[in-house]
Amino acid sequence: MTGMPSAQRPPRPPRADARRNAARVLTAARQAVAAHGFDVSYHEIARLAGVGVGTVYRRFPERAQLLEAVLLDVLGELADSAEQALGEDDSWPAFTRFFTGLALRTGENAGLSDSLDDRGGPQVAAARRTLLDRLRRLTERAQRDGVLRADLSWRDIPFLARAAAAGACVLDIPADPLQVERCVTVVLDGMRAPASTPLPDRL
Repeated sequence: MTGMPSAQRPPRPPRADARRNAARVLTAARQAVAAHGFDVSYHEIARLAGVGVGTVYRRFPERAQLLEAVLLDVLGELADSAEQALGEDDSWPAFTRFFTGLALRTGENAGLSDSLDDRGGPQVAAARRTLLDRLRRLTERAQRDGVLRADLSWRDIPFLARAAAAGACVLDIPADPLQVERCVTVVLDGMRAPASTPLPDRL
């Protein structure tokens, strides 16, 4: 009995060590992009991952593939956080936990905050739509429950998260280790219902 022709054989699953290396490279890529932006060198990613630079090139032959993998990882993590928040009964703590995580992720640095901008291919666009849909549902639920000010749009939330995401230094004042959490607390106070000052109307 002859075996299945090679053209019909399903591809072999990656070996366990290859899967581990791929996970390490992706984690290192996120760290490197966070520290240096999307122009980070493959040698730096390899150093962080503890692998040879050839392993990084095999995993991401094109820089666009590196960008897409990092964006998908970030957007997927945020979408999972939003889905978890939607599954919680109390809408205000759920919303605040998601918003805090969004601000912290945005505040890591400019490299990862760009993850929510209009970059990447169809998979990234689909992941972004999933995240924004869950963000909309999370915002509207909190408004229906009367805990989030009614004049906010779900579209305001990413901008408010970015506003709360403090940089490392402003006017030569170094950021406190808890700077983002402090800013998030102030922003959340301004988002909670009832609102004392109405928002300007949109144009």
